[in-house]
Amino acid sequence: MSESPGQSRPIRVMLVDDDPVVRMGVRHMLSVAPDIEVVAEVSDGDEVIGGVQAHGPDVLVLDVRMARVGGLEAIRALKARPEAPKILMFTVWDQDDVAGRAIEAGADGFLLKTASPEEIRSGIRNVAAGLGAVSPKTAAQLFTMVRSDSMSAQRADAARLVASLTVRERDVVAGLARGLSNAELARELFVSETTVKTHLASAFAKLGVDNRARAAILADRAGLL
Repeated sequence: MSESPGQSRPIRVMLVDDDPVVRMGVRHMLSVAPDIEVVAEVSDGDEVIGGVQAHGPDVLVLDVRMARVGGLEAIRALKARPEAPKILMFTVWDQDDVAGRAIEAGADGFLLKTASPEEIRSGIRNVAAGLGAVSPKTAAQLFTMVRSDSMSAQRADAARLVASLTVRERDVVAGLARGLSNAELARELFVSETTVKTHLASAFAKLGVDNRARAAILADRAGLL
């Protein structure tokens, strides 16, 4: 396994999707990972609060589009509550600004359903560890959204924050903005995954962000890519 939050018990996951075939497929993908346990499944956004209260998941793998209550509305309801679980959006949508809206609503990561099984498992581990997750394709969409707005002041702020990073921290942040996993960053930079995590934690603190998606947006605004 390439990435793990290092907790003593498995990461407790709740699946939220109105397609039972998708839920079955994701459950099967996750069953091979001893550090991840699916503790519940629900079929719509209006069942999320009850499921969280009953099962206490660490991470929700949440679809965007469902019949009664969509994923974005479910995120807002969850984030209004204390001790909300981490949320990994998981959807077929790869257009418009859905990724940006999910991140703004409070999602901790966003993956497309075309992601590989290992990308999904790594995404859950990263989200559980507070690092967030974003696929390369989603990162490109987020950057398009950011660049489409008039954000000169925000770009200046981002450049100021990025200037506080060490050279290696900037390398790590630039790599994650390209969608690289911790394992891929370690290989590219010839360091251990533990060293990558250390640099990421330090960079996140200096940038004032709490996950990979927000760090990636700052990196793009600051011109690191």
